[in-house]
Amino acid sequence: MEDKIAILDRLFSGLKFKNAEYNENANVCCVNFLYNPEFFTPNENNQQTIYSSLKETIGNFVNYKLNLIKCPLDKRTIANNAYTIIVNNFPSLSKDFTYNDVAVEIDNILVKVTLSLTPTCYEHATENNRQEIIEKKFKESFLADFTVEFKKKDVAESQNNIQNNMELMASIKEAEEKNVYTLSNITDIIGKTDYSLAVDYSKITSAVENMVICGEIMSTQKKTFNRTTTKNGETKINERVFYNFSLKNDGKVLYCSIFPRQADEAKGDLLQPGLKVCCYGSFREFNNKLNFTANTIARCDYVKEEIKSNFKSVNQNYHTVFPLKYIDLEQGDIFQQETKSFPGSYVVFDLETTGFDANTDEIIEFGACKVVNGRIDEIFSTFVKPTKHIPSEITTLTGITDDMVKDAPTINYILPDFYKFCYGSTMVAHNIAFDISFIYAAAKKLSFNFDNQLMDTLEMSRKKLPGLKNYKLGTVVQKLNVVLDNAHRAVNDATATAKVFIKLM
Repeated sequence: MEDKIAILDRLFSGLKFKNAEYNENANVCCVNFLYNPEFFTPNENNQQTIYSSLKETIGNFVNYKLNLIKCPLDKRTIANNAYTIIVNNFPSLSKDFTYNDVAVEIDNILVKVTLSLTPTCYEHATENNRQEIIEKKFKESFLADFTVEFKKKDVAESQNNIQNNMELMASIKEAEEKNVYTLSNITDIIGKTDYSLAVDYSKITSAVENMVICGEIMSTQKKTFNRTTTKNGETKINERVFYNFSLKNDGKVLYCSIFPRQADEAKGDLLQPGLKVCCYGSFREFNNKLNFTANTIARCDYVKEEIKSNFKSVNQNYHTVFPLKYIDLEQGDIFQQETKSFPGSYVVFDLETTGFDANTDEIIEFGACKVVNGRIDEIFSTFVKPTKHIPSEITTLTGITDDMVKDAPTINYILPDFYKFCYGSTMVAHNIAFDISFIYAAAKKLSFNFDNQLMDTLEMSRKKLPGLKNYKLGTVVQKLNVVLDNAHRAVNDATATAKVFIKLM
């Protein structure tokens, strides 16, 4: 069957068959295609053409489900992949091999990768046809036709590259395999969140904040609890509804709860056995067992994927963005009677971006504050040069123009320093789901593993400041008497958010 489906690659430029999965019980064949967004648009007409061709080519005896996976071509990503392929799979070629020994040229969906090798490695690679094996590995990961060529370099050039790239070479780790779930057809039930990939919850062994999981509901139970509120000296007891439900995914069962807002309580009745859902929330330990408390939940379809990640280690030194010590009179007030202190290191950050989709838009400014023992200690701030024009509506919102970022470093120079700045700290933001999605998207391309614990001042303020008209950053800072000058600039928003965070802790 897969041989026949592979013929459908010829339907469109920029479309490539990946694999097919047949569910005999449901009589459903899920067909996965990779597509390059520069050459193929997954609109309704194109999807209908693929469905019709599947029925003509294979037959109409099964129900088909189509899954289109975006696979853009990016020189930096391909070069990084080439480097890690050589280092992790061909030790005989990796002697004196550095990232600068990789050159990538892209023409439509034709990609040429040139690898510069020492004379001894060059002879070994050409005699053993290593280029064919490397080309095959590329084709498994990217939607393109690859050619790999070897180039001989002299020893002096090799030694110079090694000295200039020692830290980069040391930062590459062996590939790790992990399971994630790609989500599609998302329809909100309770609350609203920008869902991205869901994690494999069977790998979670301790309490962790702000995760997305998915699975099929096995059972549900509607319960009530009494909530006591006091207003104007009058105490009221209100009966509130919550739901317990169990999720099953890949044979693993997880017990979950959700406490909807009063306006959403009736929506919990939509949670029925057999429904496939994704949830955003946190893992908690209760009675020595790990449970999941959901903040939001939505219907969805999900597909399991196995990802190999080649993660870079944290650099010893900053190379592009150098954090500055933070000085503020509020922190140094000698007349202040109480100084709030709490243990731990936190990076409170904010981003400005070219738009609102982490998969297609880019970061144009980083702003971050490191909070240590309850005090702002350092500031990390920089513009980022994007690959696209900054839309006029973003310039109106942020004040950031193309001219302001034209001489700024690109993301591949900035992210290693931001990774170092955040390393070992809990990451904090206001509505962190938005900002962290851009960090994860950039980190995935550049092979950094931001596995930090996460906290959200939006959720903190909802819990600790009940009754506000809304919980936008401007409203919260006004309530807490925090100064926010020049809003929608990353470093100013981050500084104000850091002060809110300290007051809410």
